[in-house]
Amino acid sequence: MPVQLPAVSAVFVNRNADRAAFHDQLDRPTDIACPRVVVVTGMPGVGKSAAAARWAHEVRPRFGDGQLYVDVERLACRGAAAVSDVLRGFVEALGAHGGRIPADLAGLTAAYRQRTAGLRLLVVVDGVEFPSQVTPLLPASEDSLVVVTSHHRLTALLADGADLLTLRPLAPADGVELISRMVGPARLSREPEAAAEMVRLCGGLPIALRVVGAQLKAGPHLAMADVAARLRDERGRLDRLSLEGDPVIEAALEVAYAALPADARALYRVLGLHPGREFGGPVAVAATGLPPDVVEDALAVLLSANLVEAVGDGRYRIHELVRIHAFRCAESEQSPQWRDDVARRVVDAYLRGAAVADRVAMGSRMRLSEQAGWAERLLGATRAGRTDQGGRTGRSGQGDHDAGRGDDDVPLAGSAVDPARLSSPGAALDWLESERSNLLDAVRTASARGWDTAVWELCEALWVLYYNRKHYPEWLESHELAVAAAARLGHQAAEARMRSQLGRALVELERFAEAEAQFEEAIRLARVAVNRRVEASVLEFVGRARFEQADYPAAIAAFERSRSMNADLGNARGVALQTHHLGRALAGSGRSAEAAAVLAEALAGFEALPDEHNQARVLISLGEVHCDLARYADAERALAAAIDIMRRRGVPFQVALASEVLADVAAATGDHLAARRHREEALTAYTDAGSPRAHRLREALLADTNPAT
Repeated sequence: MPVQLPAVSAVFVNRNADRAAFHDQLDRPTDIACPRVVVVTGMPGVGKSAAAARWAHEVRPRFGDGQLYVDVERLACRGAAAVSDVLRGFVEALGAHGGRIPADLAGLTAAYRQRTAGLRLLVVVDGVEFPSQVTPLLPASEDSLVVVTSHHRLTALLADGADLLTLRPLAPADGVELISRMVGPARLSREPEAAAEMVRLCGGLPIALRVVGAQLKAGPHLAMADVAARLRDERGRLDRLSLEGDPVIEAALEVAYAALPADARALYRVLGLHPGREFGGPVAVAATGLPPDVVEDALAVLLSANLVEAVGDGRYRIHELVRIHAFRCAESEQSPQWRDDVARRVVDAYLRGAAVADRVAMGSRMRLSEQAGWAERLLGATRAGRTDQGGRTGRSGQGDHDAGRGDDDVPLAGSAVDPARLSSPGAALDWLESERSNLLDAVRTASARGWDTAVWELCEALWVLYYNRKHYPEWLESHELAVAAAARLGHQAAEARMRSQLGRALVELERFAEAEAQFEEAIRLARVAVNRRVEASVLEFVGRARFEQADYPAAIAAFERSRSMNADLGNARGVALQTHHLGRALAGSGRSAEAAAVLAEALAGFEALPDEHNQARVLISLGEVHCDLARYADAERALAAAIDIMRRRGVPFQVALASEVLADVAAATGDHLAARRHREEALTAYTDAGSPRAHRLREALLADTNPAT
C-alpha cells in the first residue's frame, strides 16, 4: 500500500471555513461513477499546498488502499515533469516493478487504470499548471479522491465535474495567530499592534507571514515594530520578505507572471501603476489604451491565474504584494515616459468618472472645471444610445496640460465609469463611495506629479461625495492639496472655490477659526479674479459658518448679500439657495412665521428649476419651522417627503437631519418612544460620518435615559 503524503507543516492556522467546505465537497453524494476531484486554487503563496496536505491527512483513513503524491512543479524544475514520468512512479508505487512497467505513455496509462480499478485511493497532485497534467492521473475508481493544487482555476477540470475551492489570504486575526504560533504568545503580547501591522503589510499572505516569523525567530531580540517599520517601505517590501537572500515571494510571482500571455502581462504591468488595490473594468480599459474586448480577455487570464480577484459589480481586487510586484515589472520593463502616460490616463479616468457622477448626483450647479462640459456631452451621448470611443484627447504628452482645452478636444471615452451604470443620483453617489480611496489616491498622484489642474478639478467634482457622505479626513487632505495646486497655477477663482469647500468641512468639524481664515482668503481671491459668482458662493459659505455659530444677524446679512449678487447674475439656482439659507437664519433668530414664508419661496424656486435634492433640504427646514410654530402635522408631512427623497438619492446624513427634527415633533406631541427611535437612527448616521453631532446627540439620549442627572 503506497503511503506518499508529505508531512504537514508544523505551523498552520486551520482555515475553518475552507476546511469545512473541503469536507462538505467530499461528503456530497454523487451519481457519477468517477473519482471525486477537488481543485484547491489561489494566488501564489496563499498556502494551497500546506492546506491540501493537512486536509489530506485528515481524510486519509477513508482511503484504505493508500495515498499517492506528486509535486509537479518541483519535478518540472528537475526537468522530469512529463506525465509519463509521474505515471511510471505511481504504477511502481502500486506494485509493478522492472520489466512489468510499460515504457510508453499509452501502456503506462493502461497499467495505471488496471491497478487502480476498484481501489479507495487518495491522490494529491501539487503545483499543477495545466489540466492535461491531471487527467491521466485520475484513478479508475469512483471511491477515490484526487486533490489538485494550482495557481490556476483549471476550468477544463471544472467542466468535467471537479469541485473548486479558492483559498484567500488570512483574515487579520488568523494572520496574527500564525505569527503567534511561530514566535510564541508571550512575545506577541508585548507588541500586538506591531504584529497586526505586519499582517496588514503582508496582506495576510501565509508565505510572507512565515518569512516574517522566521526572521523574528532567528532574531530573538528583534522588535516586531522594527520589522513592521522596514515593511512600510513599499518599494523594498519584497526584498525584505526573503530568507537568506532567497526572494521567496518575488520568485513565486515571477513564475506566475512569466506564464502569462502578452496582453495579460501588459495589463499586469498597468495594474502595478494603479493607485489602489480595487479597480473597475472601465479604468483598466482607460489605463491600458487597449480595446475593451482585449482588456476583458486579459482580465479573464489574470482571474484564472489568481493574480486578480473579482469582487462583484464589475470590480476587481489585486493583492498588495502582487501590485508591488506588478509595479516592479513595469519599472524594469517600461520606460519612465510609458509609466507617466499610464499614470496620467488613470488620473484622467478618475477625473472624468467623478465629473460624470457629480453631474448625475447634483445636476446643474456652479462648476469651474472644464470637465463639466465634457460630462454633459458624455451623458447626452449615453442617453442617445451612442458613445464615441475615438476622438482626440487634447492632452498631448507628459506636461501639466493646463493650457486651454475646449470641449471639442475631449473624447467621450476614457472614463473610470460607464455612465449607463449611473442610473440615479443615489447610484452616482454609491459609485463615488466605492471608488473613494482610488479617487483620493488619484488626487495624491496628480499632486505629486505636478498635475495641478487635475488636482483641483477632481476636488471640485468630489464635493458631491464629501458634502453628502462626509469622510472628513479625506475631505480635508484632498482639499488642502487642491488649495495648494490652484495657488501654484495662479488660478484665483479655483483657489477661492477650493478654500470654500475646505472651509465647509472645517465648519462641520466646528473648527470655526480655521474656517473663517479660509473664507476670508477665498473672498479676497474671488475679488482679485473679478468672479462675482464665486464671490457670491463664498458669501454663502460665510453665512453658513455664522449660522452654525448662532450669529444669526451676520448670517442673514451674508445670505441677503449673496442672494442679491446671484439675482444680478441671473442665477436662479443661487437665488433659491440663498433664500433657503435666509429662511433658516430667520428661524434661528426667532422669526419663525417670516421664515416659513421665505422657505416656501425657496421651495417654489427649486421646484421650478427643478432641483429635487435642494427641495428636500428646504422641506427639512420647513419641518423645523412648522415644529416651532406647533404645526406638527405639517412638519411630519414635510419631513416624510424629505426623507423619501434623500433615501432615494442615497444621502443618509440628510435623512439623519430630518430624523432629528422628527424626534422633536414626536417629543412635542408626547410620543417619547418615537422620539428616541428617531434620535437613535440619526445617531447611527452621524457616527458613521464622524460628525460632532454624534457626541451631542449621544449625550442627549443619555440624559433622556437618566432624567434625574
